[in-house]
Amino acid sequence: MKILGKSWKYINEGNAHIVVQILGTNYVLRLIKEDGKTTTPKNVYDSVNFVNLIMVPLLENTHYENEQTVEISKSDLTELRKLLLPFRPANRIHKSLISQIAIKATNLSIVSPNCEINYCIEIKPKEGYLSSSLRQYAKCYYCFKQYLKLQMKAIKETSHYCPLDLFSGDKNRMKHSLLNMINNPQNNFKLFKNGSLIFNEQSTKRDLQNILKDMNCFNDTPLFLDFIIATLLSDNIRPYIKLMAHKENTESAYHQCVEGNGLDTNSFLYKLLQLQKLSENVAFNVKDLNNDYVDYVSKLIEQLNFSKLDLHCQSDKETFYEAADPIHLALISAVAKDCSIMISFSTSYVENIPYVEVGDAKVFYKLALTDLEPKSPATLSKRKDTEKKMIEIYEKYREST
Repeated sequence: MKILGKSWKYINEGNAHIVVQILGTNYVLRLIKEDGKTTTPKNVYDSVNFVNLIMVPLLENTHYENEQTVEISKSDLTELRKLLLPFRPANRIHKSLISQIAIKATNLSIVSPNCEINYCIEIKPKEGYLSSSLRQYAKCYYCFKQYLKLQMKAIKETSHYCPLDLFSGDKNRMKHSLLNMINNPQNNFKLFKNGSLIFNEQSTKRDLQNILKDMNCFNDTPLFLDFIIATLLSDNIRPYIKLMAHKENTESAYHQCVEGNGLDTNSFLYKLLQLQKLSENVAFNVKDLNNDYVDYVSKLIEQLNFSKLDLHCQSDKETFYEAADPIHLALISAVAKDCSIMISFSTSYVENIPYVEVGDAKVFYKLALTDLEPKSPATLSKRKDTEKKMIEIYEKYREST
């Protein structure tokens, strides 16, 4: 069968969506899992408006076009569910109900459908600063949570990746953080080729080396990491970047979570970090969470429409931040802390797309963010509970060592 008149292929899925690539186009279809509860059209429309009108402009997510809603007939949906079954992971198929309303979104795993080969790096950077509630322990939220995951046997060993290294703006620390992430990805580092997953948490460093050999533009892992760092430090506007190989030692250990201040204010990472920090800049109490916040996305959209705010405009952004409910800002911050960075790239020429000069090669790339859907208000109270558990476990761990 065809979807929207086009051939398709299964790409991946998470807890909430199944992602299907529409071949020959630059978009995907995100099928929404219902899991025993019906997804109302209003909820989907609100989610799409939240992404299009709030998250994309606040993050200046240049290469992410507006999402759209699509309705699938019952008969097509029944057939599609059967066709998807052989591709779905065994641990995911228990969620078999899919909404008739799907979301059409930009395919961030490719630079262009016209490129013969498209690669894509997916990074979940996590929270890139030291939260005030954890500052006395000199541990960031991600590093703290490793102890909780270990206690719950969700991981076999803790990761040495620290988001504060990645967000430091220091190239040596950034490369160190990426190496640690690759050594123990924990679902936070993935690599795709033409939309298909080729590196994940089951992969090894040798696997990555073999993948890089096939690319013919990066002769080793350090150069590949230099490319990633150059894109993350870019403003996502400049037409090209001349890659300067960074030869400093990356083996030195960083035992504490230390914030850096080396990010340029126009850089991609800086803009993401500022949105993450919204929850630090506003005073709110999770005890204030009540039924008034269940439909908070609709209220945010109404606020934008009533005030005629366009968040692409800097003055309108400032007005929005000043007028917004602190809990709403904390929920926007929660999205920024859990989103994914997508760096798609190809050595094929693509018009009006920035590129990085890597030796004699030109690597054309798109840098964007995904996973920008609104979070439940319960996210904030869950965060407080998790922090409490993390501190208790960390204190016990520290006493025993």
